[in-house]
Amino acid sequence: MSYLLDVKEILDFAVYIEERGYEFYVEAMKKFPEPRATVLFQYLADEEFKHGKVFRMLMEQGGDIRKGEGDAEYQAYMREFIKAHQLGDREAINAKLSRLSTLEDILDLAMGFEKDSIVFFSELKDLYAKGHGAAIEKVIREEMGHLRKIFQMKREAVKK
Repeated sequence: MSYLLDVKEILDFAVYIEERGYEFYVEAMKKFPEPRATVLFQYLADEEFKHGKVFRMLMEQGGDIRKGEGDAEYQAYMREFIKAHQLGDREAINAKLSRLSTLEDILDLAMGFEKDSIVFFSELKDLYAKGHGAAIEKVIREEMGHLRKIFQMKREAVKK
């Protein structure tokens, strides 16, 4: 199996998790309409939408992807990571969201999504020989910024 096929699969999943993240933050706004939370969740939903567009563009452009045969162990790792990503299962996320009753709980879940995404996108960046790696690195830095914003809101929510 070549890296090209794996990168296509992985980019498809990157788009998928950004779409699920968007849906999650929109639903979080409905569930927790507190103004500060709404501002944060709207910002995060907009960011997820923007990142989905970046990954769609990468799929369309192809780019400088490492050529050659992929390492079977690495491919197995990426497939398992995809299955384990917290945003990988839409129904499970919706069920978790419906059971959450506090803003702190939803922020904890959002932190898990963002952490999973940072690890996942870091692996994706490593599949690129050059070129598009910079676009993915920008998304990673933005995801780290999202995590900081969520941490900040959680600290503020706990103080209350």
